[in-house]
Amino acid sequence: MAKFSIRGVWGGSAECGVSRESVTAYVSRLADAGINALFMGIKEGDGLLCWPSEVHPAAVKPAYRDFDLPAVLGEECRAHGIALHAWLIDYYEGELGAANQAHPEWAMRDAAGRPTSETSLRGQRYNAVWMCPARRPGYTDQWLVPIYRELAERYDLVSIHHDYIRYPGDLAPDQYCFCDYCLEEMVRFAGYLNESWPDEPFLHELYDRPHLESHWEQSPRVLPTAWKTWPREWKARFLLEGSFFQGGREDLDYFFYTFRTQQINRFARESYHAVKGANPTIKLSGAVFKNPVQSGRFIGQDWRQFAPYMEIAVPMDYRDHFPGTFDQYLDLLAETIERQKQWSADLESLWIGIAINFLFKEEPAGPFPPDKLPRVLERIASTGVEGVVMFSSGQFDRYGVWRQLPKAFA
Repeated sequence: MAKFSIRGVWGGSAECGVSRESVTAYVSRLADAGINALFMGIKEGDGLLCWPSEVHPAAVKPAYRDFDLPAVLGEECRAHGIALHAWLIDYYEGELGAANQAHPEWAMRDAAGRPTSETSLRGQRYNAVWMCPARRPGYTDQWLVPIYRELAERYDLVSIHHDYIRYPGDLAPDQYCFCDYCLEEMVRFAGYLNESWPDEPFLHELYDRPHLESHWEQSPRVLPTAWKTWPREWKARFLLEGSFFQGGREDLDYFFYTFRTQQINRFARESYHAVKGANPTIKLSGAVFKNPVQSGRFIGQDWRQFAPYMEIAVPMDYRDHFPGTFDQYLDLLAETIERQKQWSADLESLWIGIAINFLFKEEPAGPFPPDKLPRVLERIASTGVEGVVMFSSGQFDRYGVWRQLPKAFA
């Protein structure tokens, strides 16, 4: 049997219903299964909000204009000994959501100037919109940070939980963002020209060192002379594939990835201060990818750098994020957790996230072996971490989890 002090689950608002009776029944069932931490989704993938928000009333789902889900859920969770965390999807927005409808200029753009909704994935239109983390004023400071502040002011929560605190990965990680703002701000951020002397190349006086790149510190002009006349596609390609020195190594991707990581870190910092300024007892937590070194490069999420601004990391160690068989997954999972313990050393807590549905890769239509989830929980417990969070309670019926958990957590 797996021993954890934190036995958590992610849940969707639809599972709670829109009455106190339905919320009570849901929370009671979680408690009976041994769950003591609930991460409830209240800002969902369509961009809509599941509470009567005063800062963004146009974004509130109709069912929650008169039903205060976090307030009722908080009361019921406290009555059943369950810690309530508010789970928010940050930069992934609905195409028809209030933010995108009011401010389409806040959306990320690819090298062709298209929002993510206009691109294709697996042969179909993507539809959803990712919002640009960098633009100011924009989605981060005008939309997201006020949401975090409002939740901290209104509700007694254990944490406010980041998800999708990153750039898109499934749409080719190197293609975003090249909106008008990022094309200008990335240049300024990396110091690709001296603004007081924008047309001066500032060539090095001697070039007397053994390597061209050794002459970097005087900050020569990096941008091509014709930069202002170039189309977006050319600028995007240069910012990702160009060279700091003409004829030098193709190294500008370093600055591209650093810029993106900086924007995500900035939001982590600003949301942290907004929450703590409203209620210092509320923590910040986040669903993050398994390897922060890799996710820093591919999606701008180096969560090692969140340490000053987030207390609880919940890496999504889902089976579909690992290769191989189920037994190989168990071994790779344990190996990865040992590394995550090092990466999260400056954070307060490390809880491991697992997805129920992906465990059954070999049995997509069932029957679902009842030993798989207990084996995963046992392997996680063997690493000595204090908590596990399962995705999601909406899958418990399909995979028989309600029956398995009381024994697994006994």
